[in-house]
Amino acid sequence: MISIIIVNYKVKKEILRCISSIYKSGSNLVFEIIVVDNDEKNTIEENLKKQFPKVKYVKSPKNIGFGAGNNLGAKYAKGEVLFFLNPDTEVLENSIDLLYKFLNSTKDVGGVSPILLNDRGVLHFVQGSQHLTILRGIFSLSFIQKISPNNLIAKKFFLNDWDKKTVREVDVVPGTAFMISKNLFDKIGGFDEKFFLFFEEADLARKISALKLKNYVIPQAKIIHLGRESTKKRDDIREIFSKSKFYYFKKWHGLLGALIVQAFTSISKIHLLLTAILLVGFFLRIFKLSEFMVFIGDQGWFYLSARDMLLTGKIPLVGITSSHTWLHQGPYWTYILGFIFLISNFNPVAPAYFTGVFGVISALLIYKVGSELFSKQIGLISGLLYATSPLIIFYDRMPYHTTLIPFFSLLFILSIYKWLLGKAIFFPAVILVISILYNLELATTSLWAVLIVFLIYGIYKKRQFVLELRNFKIILLSIFVFVVPMFPILNYDFYHGFPQTLKFVAWMGYKFLRLFGTPSVGTITEQSSYLTVLSFLLEFYKRLIFTQSYQVALILMIISFSIFFFTIYKGFKNKNLRLGYLILVVYFLISLMGFLIAKTPSEAYIPIFFPAIIIITGIFINKMLEIKRLKLIGILLLLFISSSSVYSLFTKNFLSKSGEFDQRLKAVDKIIQMTNGEKYNLLGKGTGSQFESFTMNYEYLLWWKGHPPSKESVKTKIIVSESPSNIIIEKK
Repeated sequence: MISIIIVNYKVKKEILRCISSIYKSGSNLVFEIIVVDNDEKNTIEENLKKQFPKVKYVKSPKNIGFGAGNNLGAKYAKGEVLFFLNPDTEVLENSIDLLYKFLNSTKDVGGVSPILLNDRGVLHFVQGSQHLTILRGIFSLSFIQKISPNNLIAKKFFLNDWDKKTVREVDVVPGTAFMISKNLFDKIGGFDEKFFLFFEEADLARKISALKLKNYVIPQAKIIHLGRESTKKRDDIREIFSKSKFYYFKKWHGLLGALIVQAFTSISKIHLLLTAILLVGFFLRIFKLSEFMVFIGDQGWFYLSARDMLLTGKIPLVGITSSHTWLHQGPYWTYILGFIFLISNFNPVAPAYFTGVFGVISALLIYKVGSELFSKQIGLISGLLYATSPLIIFYDRMPYHTTLIPFFSLLFILSIYKWLLGKAIFFPAVILVISILYNLELATTSLWAVLIVFLIYGIYKKRQFVLELRNFKIILLSIFVFVVPMFPILNYDFYHGFPQTLKFVAWMGYKFLRLFGTPSVGTITEQSSYLTVLSFLLEFYKRLIFTQSYQVALILMIISFSIFFFTIYKGFKNKNLRLGYLILVVYFLISLMGFLIAKTPSEAYIPIFFPAIIIITGIFINKMLEIKRLKLIGILLLLFISSSSVYSLFTKNFLSKSGEFDQRLKAVDKIIQMTNGEKYNLLGKGTGSQFESFTMNYEYLLWWKGHPPSKESVKTKIIVSESPSNIIIEKK
């Protein structure tokens, strides 16, 4: 008698078809069918009893795994032979009888399996294998096999020399369908139940081989295997595979062997491509940094503020004034610079290395965001565009308070996404990130509106992600992560009439009303026309994506945004809009509205757009890659954009214009030479000199070089003026 054991997990339709195929296969043998139900819900018992009353139904207490489920079925088996069968299979004519005949007529046999076909009758790639060794694991289960599928070790492991027409002795038979005597199965202890899924048949084969018995695949016996029908129902299948693989190699090859294989098999083609992208991004951000680093007067303000903080011990509560002189930026960039100066002995280039590395981390983070919200391919495309974008690299090579905005904006998007998925702990993370962004640049305040939109929607619709916020710990943590980062600003506001909070909120409300035509009040004037603002945005997109041609950049922008908003429209219309698209469109539109409300074409406003625009462009290129006829064009377009970006960086001195660091140093050396140790005052002249910070970059470098300008009025005056091509130093 044969006991056919089938473990079910959420494959009701497939298992009923499988059982039907067993009865239709025309077996002349006496057999019983045992179904072990690993499903958390009882979905098949009634159908089994109705359609196949002779089938034994065994309900497991929970989903105990494939191996444990088969062991449970074996305990109920009355047959002297066990036939383990996946539920997503169909048994073809006479196959069971052929396996049974071979098992009983062959000496020293362990287990036997049929040939596996797909639903089109084509042979599956894997039809048994050699035992897994460390070397075979590295060459057959890792990126090496994907890059070089015909490598000799992998070919031998997968038995590629076999014609699949003759009986073949194999080390490991497929776990999909194999037959073994019950005495032998009991003797070797059945399946190791520490394997939840995957590698349990490889482990069983090891135990069979240890008894000097042989396993065979019988090509005359055939079974259709649909493949991975149960595993499709789980989100953690990669993690399960990885754990089982590690346990197998640890069990048979020791901890070191398991770690070696795990290291190699954890690397994929995507990881290799991502590593290459990050290395390119790193190179572009640090190449000739000490020569081409941009160092303007406003940067000098922060440098001097950080220096004074370290030398005097007085911690500033706010940063540099904004375009509205009653408002200050937050103090966080001063704090960060202070830490960098502390460990670098006030080296003026050290902050640029910090922001350069942060830029590479941001490229990695945009890959993460793109992968989680959309797909790994979109994440990879976005990572490449971000790593090579001329404008982003320009910012990353310019240590300034706006440089870190894209990184924290990406964290904001990711945290919002996690929170909307129902992970309430990410709500405080959203609050923390927005608070940090406020302390870097006031223009990021629009992200509070993004949070408020989703809160209002969740409250109105009574969504779970809002209901879960009624947790005292979450509320307390949210308050804590708001108050702590905002403490310097709140402290400053308390003693200065609340300009950074209450007055700022009132001003934003006024600017919002002005968007709808409310008359201006008092001395408040508009910064620019909407036409100027839109023109600025178009120029910004060109510098971000394709600096070589305004026309090409405009075409890319129109196509990218058209596809993006059309996808949004279709999603809303069909009521199947993906969460990633919803978050991205809300993020982009509210950020754009904030920019239009301010009507200030300042570069401080644009880093918040970097993540959204890069991902939207990535979505467009990915759409091309998904269409077979456009795939090659999409690849060439991506490579063309990236290579053109790199080319423009090298041919335009990394877009540094006249602000190269080495020019500043030469000017400073000239000042030191001209003054020859005497006291002097440093003054500015020409365009930009009306701003207090105009000469502050020179002041810091002169201090760093040991000959700072005098704070008192003295006879000698050094006058600095700048043109697009050079720096002019005059002595009076």
